[in-house]
Amino acid sequence: MQPRLLDRITIDPGKCGGRPCIRCQRLRVTDILGLLGAGASHQEIIED
Repeated sequence: MQPRLLDRITIDPGKCGGRPCIRCQRLRVTDILGLLGAGASHQEIIED
């Protein structure tokens, strides 16, 4: 994976209990992966 893409993932102890999140958002990486694993499309996730 390109390092630039990984720069979008941040860990801040003050947000989402310190879990990895999408930069400047309160979207946890695990939530996004769970949605993808459940069959949601990229477009559905963006719209939600």
